[in-house]
Amino acid sequence: MIEDRMARLLDQAVPGIPEDLRRPPLTELRARVRRRRIRRTAVAVAGVTLVLMTGPALWYASDSGSRRTVPDVADGPSALADDRLTWWMARVGRDDRTVTLYVSRLSDAPPCQGTWQPEATVVSSADAVTVEVADGSATGIGCADDDTRLAPVRVTLPEPLDRRDLVDAYDDGSRPVYREADLPEVPGGVDGWSEVRTSFSAPAPVNAEPPGAWLLSYTRPGGPDIRIRGYPAGHALAAVPAGDPVDTVEVAGTRGRIDPYGGDRFLLRWQVSDTVYLLDVLPSEGVQGSMTMFRDVLERIGVS
Repeated sequence: MIEDRMARLLDQAVPGIPEDLRRPPLTELRARVRRRRIRRTAVAVAGVTLVLMTGPALWYASDSGSRRTVPDVADGPSALADDRLTWWMARVGRDDRTVTLYVSRLSDAPPCQGTWQPEATVVSSADAVTVEVADGSATGIGCADDDTRLAPVRVTLPEPLDRRDLVDAYDDGSRPVYREADLPEVPGGVDGWSEVRTSFSAPAPVNAEPPGAWLLSYTRPGGPDIRIRGYPAGHALAAVPAGDPVDTVEVAGTRGRIDPYGGDRFLLRWQVSDTVYLLDVLPSEGVQGSMTMFRDVLERIGVS
């Protein structure tokens, strides 16, 4: 009896859900998707290539966690009908138009059926280039990757980026941009080096690389190898070393400094705008590092 009475009281205290709220707003969601597709055709659509990269993984950590919150839009909540994906950093080729974005794909989404088909929309202004990446896969919104790596998506801009900001339309935030034009040109061929393709793991505050790290590595038979790391200027690992440098050199039109780094090794640091680059040379196994070896490598890549 007491249980029955309590049940009746609860039924009276908790109002029922109106019938119009029991049904999902499918018409509104479909209309919103149509509006988004129409909006995409009104701006320049960049050429997009999904770059399948393999190689040693480097954890790329972010204070923001593995996801960013999708901002609401004027016509209602965005979570159900929004197919945008966020990207965390970008590499700009020497032509200043080829841009590789490192994109998060939702880990809890259904597996891809067939080939993932990302779409990118580019909107340019005098101060910035905004890129929106959307999930165009057969399974729809949030097609999941087969692991936790960021997916490299290559976009061809309709015009050179120059020194404009590169903005993620996902949350209108500027992202770290690493430009090949700011780096020394490492020769290839039989007597040169080959770039090591680097995978970046989805953001997680773990492992050795704090937020904002980017890596570019080169290797050659018999060594030595070259490693270039990039950081936003405010990053802890981008700070100017204490003390006077061993020497200063010219790097891609910018003055850099050489400092001791781990005993018998040395580190070249230079800064372009709000980005800091660090270059070090990894000796072959069993070979001792030296300033002579370091300078020899710098000379071969056009740094003097």
